[in-house]
Amino acid sequence: MDAGSDPDFVACFLCGSRNSADALVNVILFAPLGLALALMGRTGIRWIGYAAALSATIEFAQLVIPGRDPSLSDVCFNTLGTAIGQLVARVGLRSLASTERTAARLSFVASVAAVLVFGLTARLLAPMLPNSAYQVWWAPKLHQLEWYHARGLHVRLGSMTLRAGDIPQTPEVRRLLRTGAPLHLEAIAGPRVRSLGPLFVIADEREREVLLIGPDRDDLVLRYRTLAVEWGLDQPDLRLRRALSRSTRGDTLVIEASRSANGTCLMLNGAGTCRLGYTIGNGWALLLFPEHFPTWLQQLLGATWVGAFLIPIGLWSRKRPETLLAAGILVAGLLLLPGRNGLLPTPPLQLLGAGVGWLFGAGLQAAFRKAPSRMERHG
Repeated sequence: MDAGSDPDFVACFLCGSRNSADALVNVILFAPLGLALALMGRTGIRWIGYAAALSATIEFAQLVIPGRDPSLSDVCFNTLGTAIGQLVARVGLRSLASTERTAARLSFVASVAAVLVFGLTARLLAPMLPNSAYQVWWAPKLHQLEWYHARGLHVRLGSMTLRAGDIPQTPEVRRLLRTGAPLHLEAIAGPRVRSLGPLFVIADEREREVLLIGPDRDDLVLRYRTLAVEWGLDQPDLRLRRALSRSTRGDTLVIEASRSANGTCLMLNGAGTCRLGYTIGNGWALLLFPEHFPTWLQQLLGATWVGAFLIPIGLWSRKRPETLLAAGILVAGLLLLPGRNGLLPTPPLQLLGAGVGWLFGAGLQAAFRKAPSRMERHG
């Protein structure tokens, strides 16, 4: 479903820079369909085939939709998502009939898996700076980004002054970027842009973006290369909301950025915040990051993401030591893991989402125990 994919329906498979994210999104989109079919007793190859036909129909319809291109990989991963949904339903229902000890052990395994996912989120959002020669670009014209007609004046990283073109001291620049050294730049503002437009970019010799600062409508955006980008996932950014709302073409912009254990500082003309950063709930943004979603909606998605990983734990929770241990591991992961991995503390809304997810899983456990075993009769 990537609009930037190869228009050849047959040849295109895992296309684009965010191919892994597209594949995972397509699996997740059709997994609920497989889950619902299984709960209605519609299991087996025939029903997975129906889902594949539905996906293929959707993809072929994109031949006549402007800006959309069909993709073979979408059909394959939609079909895989349906199969996974059916498998999850079967395993989930059968596990409810297992012994109390087995179910409690499954809750323990699910809690470990959730903490591992949260830890992986932190790793994927950490800076990943290429070991190659760097260059400085002012207001460049880049593919898929709007051209911001601004003029750079001066930039300093730590005690180093950087000039447009190749950077001869790349190892030192890489070290300064990795340690979050203060970045100070001055520029003359251009006209307002309708989407992200780069003002200042550090790129490597293969033209891979290492760091970018620029406007997006009225927001000031900072993003750096992460491991997620290397793995073909999406790249969430850090934003100073409405920082440029009062700036007009020709104004002088003084931008300062730095990073510490307490978060990232981003300032424009002396105003800004030092509490920007990622949390364990930002895992959803590695799959699909809608830049212009309002802050409240992104926060809600973060809470939903965390809660989703606790549903299996609630489903298998029992009044046994294994489940108690699972709860302890989760609490430690939610409260202690962020500070040890460069993330911001888990916000209260995500902690609330965790509790809601656990309770939802417990509710599913009660509902499944009362449901008729139609799936076994049709399996």
